[in-house]
Amino acid sequence: MKRSLLSVAVMAATSMPVMAEDIPYYFTVGAAHTDNEVSVDHFGDHMKHSYTNELSLGYMLKDDVALEGSFVIPSIIQDDSRADIEQFRFSSFYFLSDEALKPYLTAGIGFEDMNTDGGNASNARASLGAGVQYDSSDRVFARAEIRYDDMINEYPEHTNYVLEVGYRFGAANSGYAAAAAAGATVASAADSSASNNMADDAQLTAEDVQNLPATAAGIPAKSAFTDSDNDGVADSIDKCENTGKVAMVDSNGCDLIKTVEALLRFPLNKAGMPGKATAYLDQVAAQAKADPEMKIIVKGHADETGSDEFNQFISLERAKTVGGYLTARGVSKDAIVLEALSDTQPIADNTTDEGRQLNRRVELSIQ
Repeated sequence: MKRSLLSVAVMAATSMPVMAEDIPYYFTVGAAHTDNEVSVDHFGDHMKHSYTNELSLGYMLKDDVALEGSFVIPSIIQDDSRADIEQFRFSSFYFLSDEALKPYLTAGIGFEDMNTDGGNASNARASLGAGVQYDSSDRVFARAEIRYDDMINEYPEHTNYVLEVGYRFGAANSGYAAAAAAGATVASAADSSASNNMADDAQLTAEDVQNLPATAAGIPAKSAFTDSDNDGVADSIDKCENTGKVAMVDSNGCDLIKTVEALLRFPLNKAGMPGKATAYLDQVAAQAKADPEMKIIVKGHADETGSDEFNQFISLERAKTVGGYLTARGVSKDAIVLEALSDTQPIADNTTDEGRQLNRRVELSIQ
């Protein structure tokens, strides 16, 4: 049971790909074609379509909810015969998927000033729209959107066809480290769980793991007990000497990293570093530099959606990503073995989205 609980903990710290709220800030730049035909009666003459540019700054409240402020100005390619539209808009977004390609709905309020040869209109504006976003990497994405704008208490209305590119910025949330800490300390929870008569390992979910109370693993010992190797476990119960404070240890003071195989999950067709894996890999790198005999086996896997050639390629790229991260932190290349296993070793059903997500992985074992 304890080994299964340890596996759950490491998976909780390493398996999830970077979610949008992990890098919460972003900006977008884009261009729009604005259909003004519905505004003809307000200005009393035919109106040509407008072209605008948009600049937005956003924040992810959750992985599927964002808030965004946008400035809209006339495009530099627009001639004088077209209506000039200036707008500030505050919008909310709701994403309908957590895959790389995600449809979304948006609604917003703001203020608009519209100028033509036939007159001017300025007032508050409400917006509704829908679109699709494609995440080409953890930080870079693109959008295509259709948005309907209605000027409140005035006639002008527009349909907007928008293309944007965006970039997420800022450091990843400190929750990564907390997830790794949960993995480091779950062994003690295994003992307490047993005392609470847990009937099955499956009763401890990944969410439960992250809410477990922390032990002192990796933290200098308190003065109330003696801890010679400074791994956070008292000498009186420590069964593994000299693990040191860089180690992630279980309740017996033994090295977690060398006894539990980690699983790192990847989005579809992606090989970028899963953000929640970095805290665990930093621990692995620290131990590898301290132990010249340590070997790290990095096994890349794919689901069955691609061709044989692509699956071999993407599984190798995933392994290279993890290996490259470790070497960038000082681990010798001689200590790392990369294996590309394509889709030959599934651990879940490839006919479902959930199963395919589990199969897009890197397995990391330490010898």
